[in-house]
Amino acid sequence: MSKAPTLIVRNIGSLVTCDPRHGEEPGVIHDAVLIARGGLLTYAGRADGASFPPLTADVVDIDAGGAAVIPGFVDAHSHIAWVGQRGDEYAERAAGATYEELARRGGGIRSTVRSTAAASEEELCDAISGHARRMQEHGTTTVEVKSGYGLEHDAEMRQLDAAIAVGHQPDLPDIVTTYLALHAAPDGDREEFLDDVCTRGVRDAASRATFCDVFCEEGAYTVDECRRVLTAALKAGMAPKIHAEQLTHSGGARLAAVLHAVSADHLERADDNDLRALAAAGVTGVILPGAALVLGGPPPPGGRLLAAGATVAVATDSNPGTCYTESMPLMVSLAVATAGLTPAQALVAATAGGAAALRLHDRGVLRAGLRCDAAILDSSDWIDVAYHLGANPVATVIRAGLLVAGSEEGLQ
Repeated sequence: MSKAPTLIVRNIGSLVTCDPRHGEEPGVIHDAVLIARGGLLTYAGRADGASFPPLTADVVDIDAGGAAVIPGFVDAHSHIAWVGQRGDEYAERAAGATYEELARRGGGIRSTVRSTAAASEEELCDAISGHARRMQEHGTTTVEVKSGYGLEHDAEMRQLDAAIAVGHQPDLPDIVTTYLALHAAPDGDREEFLDDVCTRGVRDAASRATFCDVFCEEGAYTVDECRRVLTAALKAGMAPKIHAEQLTHSGGARLAAVLHAVSADHLERADDNDLRALAAAGVTGVILPGAALVLGGPPPPGGRLLAAGATVAVATDSNPGTCYTESMPLMVSLAVATAGLTPAQALVAATAGGAAALRLHDRGVLRAGLRCDAAILDSSDWIDVAYHLGANPVATVIRAGLLVAGSEEGLQ
């Protein structure tokens, strides 16, 4: 990464910190300024309390022109390591076919596995880079990227290697890698596949991925199979995540609570006892309103998770089958429209909540000492992130103190 210069963002109409220290969500400070050095914030507050550095040649001085500034989005659940397309399935579902019917015919995840497993690392890098760049243009500064479309061992490792390579590019979002060990059901002997995942799979993935994820679902993998793999992953040094209660009430949320997983994701069919168990175990609930909308199932339990006392994250679930989008602002809008969150709660869930779902304590909030990851909006009102449905409200993106999307000229 290039060395970040000293950065000043002045004339901020509303600085949305998502910091609970600043009172009611989302922690707004008016007439504000941001100052950063070396990629870290040194000041985030009212302009009349700032100590400005000298305006030397190496200082980047941005006039926000009264616009609102929010933390960079932290997208804590994505499947952008894929090639191929499934637009035909989208049309079939619109005509009445169910996700389960398509999967039984070799579609769904299996379709993407066939095309992705055959791809080279270079092809995967190109695909991931394209998705990540569009995510960044919509204000995302950190994105989790899962494997899971390789199935076969070497193909899974290629997906992780490609995601890591893209994450090293200085002009793209930070990437956090997750080994989605159990996704589509295997072609061959199931026990042999599980044995291989629990030995060679977690061993080789541990040097490439922070987390291990499983799809706990009828037609995919059982609670016992998921427990087996996640126990092996924990021993190898990866923290657990679980796709839970998306299509059926599978027991995945309770497993996440027992294992003190980092997150349980989807949760559309979780009951209130499940959600209370997640809260008690400190498991972040990641809601994916785009996928829930496309599949036509129950709404995500955003408000119910908060009522249970859990931390909530909002993410894209960006994937080729059930949520082909790179827009976190759209997910914030859908979280308000369908998941029982207020605009302030949804914005916090898409920033600080996403950071919690990835165990990242240095971002998601605009506070001195944390990373300078921020988005300058094209509006003076932060609520337009949720209110302006389907729009891209982001004018300029700053990642670790560097301008990575938009331009300071566009702010004048």
